[in-house]
Amino acid sequence: MALYKSLSLCLAGVVLSSVALAADLVQTATLKDLQTVGTTSKKQKHQQYDLVIDTASNEYVCRTKLGSSMKPTQFVVGSPLQFKLNGQSGQATNSAGNKAKCGIVKVTAVPTPQ
Repeated sequence: MALYKSLSLCLAGVVLSSVALAADLVQTATLKDLQTVGTTSKKQKHQQYDLVIDTASNEYVCRTKLGSSMKPTQFVVGSPLQFKLNGQSGQATNSAGNKAKCGIVKVTAVPTPQ
């Protein structure tokens, strides 16, 4: 009986660790659009941006975090990038290695061609 319990605990550990490793999904994507969100103020000096990221299966609208700095000129619309998805947050990395962390606002399924 103790052997079965320890065996089942080991199997559960293997399954959970493989799920934890697969939590970050890195995809090749294209930056479809980049738009400003809201306005800046004396207290909040950094502009927020919405990145529209197109992957093979979905289109993501990913908003930069309030207060984070991002240079929009480093992210050219239509250029390829790596998109790392982890639950409700994402990270876009362009070919020069510049990164933008963001939160997922909207996900749209890309229709498959018939």
